[in-house]
Amino acid sequence: RWKSLKQRKDSSLGCNDWSDWRNGFMDDSYEVIEASVRDTFASVVWSHKIQEKQADIYAERFECLETAKIFTASFTFVGIASLVFKDEFLVKLITALISLVSVFVSALFKSFDLKTMVSQHKVAANNLLEVRDQLKLILLQIRLKQESVQTIYEKYEGVVQQLDKVYTDAPNTTDKAVIRAREALNVSKDNTFTDDEIDSFLPIGLRKDR
Repeated sequence: RWKSLKQRKDSSLGCNDWSDWRNGFMDDSYEVIEASVRDTFASVVWSHKIQEKQADIYAERFECLETAKIFTASFTFVGIASLVFKDEFLVKLITALISLVSVFVSALFKSFDLKTMVSQHKVAANNLLEVRDQLKLILLQIRLKQESVQTIYEKYEGVVQQLDKVYTDAPNTTDKAVIRAREALNVSKDNTFTDDEIDSFLPIGLRKDR
């Protein structure tokens, strides 16, 4: 049936016309899948940077709390030691306040396992980085056109399924991380990417207009 259709096409369009029509159709198919892959690629770049920045935020908080814990413990020791030589009310008051701060900092450490939270966001960022590299490879294969659209689509579908799992397992992020990511990537709108913005994430050889 396909052969007879092709023969009718050949007879009505001519061999050269039929070949041009078929090549044009294939080019359109590559362009369609490329547009989808590019959009997914940009979203992954965005999500990866947010996870990275969230890990940085929690790491900074951990360092601050760790420093506060050391200082409060040191000042508490000094205050208690000074009471051996001077039994003054002001020294007792300051020592009590510093001890209270030390207890508060210790409670924060127990309530929020910041080290684990940093590790979780770094794992999510690394998983997204792996997906990003796979999408970059698919974009390269689209440009080379050495594999069929169907083969590329199947690879892309597999990567999207992998990405869905990464998103499901990824920990939640804060607005502060989103702001930092936007500043780092210079993206002005969430989930909306111009060709120039996507191209800024890609090597020169894979950019749409080079």
